[in-house]
Amino acid sequence: MSSSSLDDGSRLVLAFIFAAVSSLCALVYFADRDVSAWTRLQVASAWTLAFSVVAVVPLDVAATVSSDADAGAASNTLASAWEIGYWSTYALTWVILPLCQSYEDCADFNAVERARRAVRENATFLGAMFAAVILGGTVMLATEKLSLAAMRAYGIVLANVFGISTGVLLMGYGLVDVPRRIWIRASFNARLMWAYKRVAASSRALTTAYENLARQAAAVAMTSRVMPRRHELRWAMTVIERETPSMGAARGANADSNDEDALEEDILTYDYDEYSDLVSLRRGLRRAVRVYERTKAQYVAAINEAFRAEAAEQSRVSRRLHRPPNREGATFSKCVDEIEFLWSIVLLPVMLRVIAAGLAFFSAAIVVAESTIWVGRAWAYADHASLLSVMLESAMASSSSASVHVVVAFPLFYMCLCTFYSLFKLGMFSFYQLVPRATDGFSLLVNASLVCRYAAPISYNFLMLLPIIKASGKQTTFSRKMEAKVPEMAAELNVIVPAFLCLFCVAIALGWFERAVSAFKAKSFTFNGDKGICESTETGKSIVERERAEVQDGGEIGAQHEFFVGADVAEREQQLPPLSSDDGVDAERRASRSNLLNARDVEANSSSARWETQKARLSQAVQNARDSNAARASRSPLSQAGRDKVSKLDSMFSGLGRGDDDA
Repeated sequence: MSSSSLDDGSRLVLAFIFAAVSSLCALVYFADRDVSAWTRLQVASAWTLAFSVVAVVPLDVAATVSSDADAGAASNTLASAWEIGYWSTYALTWVILPLCQSYEDCADFNAVERARRAVRENATFLGAMFAAVILGGTVMLATEKLSLAAMRAYGIVLANVFGISTGVLLMGYGLVDVPRRIWIRASFNARLMWAYKRVAASSRALTTAYENLARQAAAVAMTSRVMPRRHELRWAMTVIERETPSMGAARGANADSNDEDALEEDILTYDYDEYSDLVSLRRGLRRAVRVYERTKAQYVAAINEAFRAEAAEQSRVSRRLHRPPNREGATFSKCVDEIEFLWSIVLLPVMLRVIAAGLAFFSAAIVVAESTIWVGRAWAYADHASLLSVMLESAMASSSSASVHVVVAFPLFYMCLCTFYSLFKLGMFSFYQLVPRATDGFSLLVNASLVCRYAAPISYNFLMLLPIIKASGKQTTFSRKMEAKVPEMAAELNVIVPAFLCLFCVAIALGWFERAVSAFKAKSFTFNGDKGICESTETGKSIVERERAEVQDGGEIGAQHEFFVGADVAEREQQLPPLSSDDGVDAERRASRSNLLNARDVEANSSSARWETQKARLSQAVQNARDSNAARASRSPLSQAGRDKVSKLDSMFSGLGRGDDDA
């Protein structure tokens, strides 16, 4: 084996190690401690393979521009690496990880049922993929071109058309917003105003998440009251009750009639005699808990960022170092304080502005290169329209392999960063979030799937921005693999969307895209940027002041928020009694339930007797809930809408009973 092959092999090993270490660091930083080891393994493997695909691109370009005519061994090594990386991520993003996401989200009570439900929920998606494969195979069979290589090329074309078309637009938003976000971060006042707005938005989101969780907990409690203690599905109800968190903070004290009406309607949704309804109840509860815990972590992060922004602004005004309240107790020497002041207040803002300006320049260069890909089909000097191609030509002239790696790696990693950054901002992906040390397993699997979906298409799109390679009569291994057996007309589809990237970025920068999306009411395609936060800075400032006072008194962040339920909820002064804490009502309920059970006759197994018994239990549970609410002085009485609903339910039951008697 040649030394070139050995050198490429060692570099591939280093690239894989770099990808694996990056994946593990990201997993440690984002994953919640409750994420299972199996989910961590799946996410780490998917991230490692996706990052490996990106990390091999600089090696491929460097080997191509410096290779001799007989460097076949090195080409075979890279080809094997591409085959493994590309098709592994292909299978992960389109088949394996979607099933794992559904399995993680399902709430069935055993692994076999969860797996079956995951397959059923992905049947439409998998069926559409299978139909596309059948359609392509039928066309190839009709044209007598059906072969394994042709089907392979067909799968690559489908993945690239989707990945490049959507990935380039996602990247366009990141190319505009990432430099803008860094520039705002360098401004003390703008950073503080943004932090206040973020706190207000996080507080509102926390309130909404808590109310949703409270409704789910109330639905669990009501379903448990209705279900007999010796019911055949009582074990499932016990599992759900065990997973229901203890709710603190007084929601009922300020709930209006509309909230109560919606709560009662949610409670009457589930039928304890149906296994599927209990699964839905558990799934809704787990989703509510997942969203609440994630929102709670985002609230804490927003408060901490506001503390740091206030300390930075105070340090700038007073010309001496101020620290956040949760760091005020730390003692440092005067020299350390001066060094920290010089870095964070004097040097860091300047550095951030320089970085923002440099990234803005690279963003403009990438946009111009993307918008002029089609020019290469008609102009012989098209390689000079891409600044990235010019930079690579200069690195090739220097005969330095290290410079080629740097020239290729930096813009490629920046393009991937902008693409994945936009995934967190797009409205249709708002059902998952990556929160430092508080990300649940479902969100990690969704992100891993999206990273695998866009890693290879963005890498191939980057190679399209380097026409100097083709102009020199060479072709990278990855480009050769992606273009093998692909019709020329299909390859042209990868140029259509990038040609309009310049117009899209201008629309993003000037706010035209947001106005157009708002006009068509397409919220799923809205990017959640700073302009989308319409909260008041005064509201956020007042929240931060309350949290600062609590922290200075030795408390924890969130103790002053009425909907923040921490680990020490049992010791909170505002905690309400448990959902079934009224001993008198519980005793009466048990007695009435016992009477209902003892009153059943021999024919209780018939459908009519079972229906009558269920109606009686439901009526008794609703009546007990009304009595419980009326007995508590701290809780508002049942709303008029609720009383009307119960009366209507009673009349309906009476009518049904008379109808049965007449029959």
